[in-house]
Amino acid sequence: MEERQVVRHKSFSLAREAPDEAAFELEWMDYGFHLFTDADSGEDSVLYRSGPTGYRLAQVHPRPQLVGSVAVPLTVSELPAPRMTVAEAKQRLEVAGFSFVFFADDSTGRGNVLYHRYDGHYGLIVPAE
Repeated sequence: MEERQVVRHKSFSLAREAPDEAAFELEWMDYGFHLFTDADSGEDSVLYRSGPTGYRLAQVHPRPQLVGSVAVPLTVSELPAPRMTVAEAKQRLEVAGFSFVFFADDSTGRGNVLYHRYDGHYGLIVPAE
């Protein structure tokens, strides 16, 4: 079996939005997760579907107290995003068996998402500088 590689690398300016707006975009586009900048805290954040509450929000530096009121059922992780390299994120993705890993890039400190693609390789989403 050939080794998995990052075959899709997307860099774009993250939308500055509230978790409700991120949830709408996640559902509208049928994403498994949505990487954005939280409008209230200014933190790079990821929103994804999770368990009985509906959605879970993770942030590079969690600030649950700054998450404004939301209409969607939401839990907020109090754990900071792990700071790592892309190689370390690949390893975590494989070991944990997740469909994606949200992490703070070791060199920039910005929130990134490494995910499994339909073809078995990886995709990487990073904020534009």
